Parts: sequence; C-alpha cells; structure tokens
Amino acid sequence: MSVLKFKCKCCDSYHDLKKTVPEGFSGWSYPGMEWSDFTDEVPPLSQERWRITEEVTKIGSDNIPRAGEIRTVRVQLPFEEEIGGKFFMDYLPVSAYLDGLETADQFERSAVVKCRFIQVISSDEYNAWIKVEVLEVIMFPELINTFSEFKTNESLEDFGTGCSCTDIDADDAPWELISWNAQGDVYESKVIYTDTTGIRHIVWMNFEDFFTHISYFGNIVQE
Repeated sequence: MSVLKFKCKCCDSYHDLKKTVPEGFSGWSYPGMEWSDFTDEVPPLSQERWRITEEVTKIGSDNIPRAGEIRTVRVQLPFEEEIGGKFFMDYLPVSAYLDGLETADQFERSAVVKCRFIQVISSDEYNAWIKVEVLEVIMFPELINTFSEFKTNESLEDFGTGCSCTDIDADDAPWELISWNAQGDVYESKVIYTDTTGIRHIVWMNFEDFFTHISYFGNIVQE
C-alpha cells in the first residue's frame, strides 16, 4: 500500500513531517498515539479520542508494550509510514496520556517503543487503527543507559529549544518536566532525569505547533 498519512483537522490539508534529529539527540518518535488492549474489534474512527461512551468504556492502555507482542494502536497526524516500516513511538500510561506526565510513577512507566507497521484495521482521512509488532522497548529510566552521553555547555533549560524552558510542569524526584510556550501556538517540553550521583540528563523532548508534533530521545548532560 502507499504511505498511510493523515489530514490536519484544523486546515483539512496534508503536511509532511520533518524527521530530522536535532544535535545531541539519538532519535525521534511519534508522540500522542493511543495504545490499546483491543485486537481485531476496535471502536469506530468517529469516536472522540478522549470521551468514554457506551461503545468505548476504556481509553488507552496501562499494559506496557513488550518486545515480540502484536499491539493495536490508534494513530493520527503526524503518523506517516508504509506497511513494513520501522519507527519509534512513545508509550505513556493512561493517566499521563490523558492528562500529561506528573508523577514519578508515570515517568517510570513511560517508554520509547520501536515498532514495525504490519496491518491497517480501519482508517479514514484523519486517523486509523493499526497493528504493530513491538521490536524494542526502552523505558524512560533506561534511556541514560541505552544512549551515550552528549555533553553541552548550555544549561539543560536552554538546550535544544527555541526559548528557555522555565515553566515547571512536573517535579517529582528524580523526574522533572519543564517547558515553554508561545501563547499556546508553540509548545516545547523536556523530561529531565537526575541520576543517583546527582547528574541531570535530558532524556526526552517534545515539540508541538499547529502542524507538527514530534518527540526526540537521548541522553544530554551539561558539562
């Protein structure tokens, strides 16, 4: 099949995702996709992603993906892949998927997941239910052990973002979520993990504007 991609609901147009990885990061991933416990029977695509109804009694999944599993995921913009394609996708527990990362437990149960796209169950112009094979799962706490350190002279608040991330969205040791936004038009955030020796590491960064939503992962420390 051709590439599976989706229209923006705001402008009803297609947009290409820039898949370049900023200096210092080790890779990029799709954020905001809905992991599920469904198999072949899935909710209708018209179902709002955030609303519990008689048809949809459960949103998201608290079952952390495991290598070798076949999982069903609801994807939307910016997803853009062919059958057989390999890519990384973020996994967040349900509470964080719906309301954002806040607690240490949520951070520790989040992951970057390498997948292979194997099947489309149903699709329209704006979203699709697909099946993926889980190839690799890197939990957030393991990112500093998986990727080599990139050292920067910049503060971690300034590194990699358009403005300094001075807003503290979450602070539950050893995890921090810091961010900045331009009146809601642009939002950038970073997850910082403090290891047992007191060194802070950026392990994940998220960028979002009107037409782009992408995450980056790695292991960045300040010299």
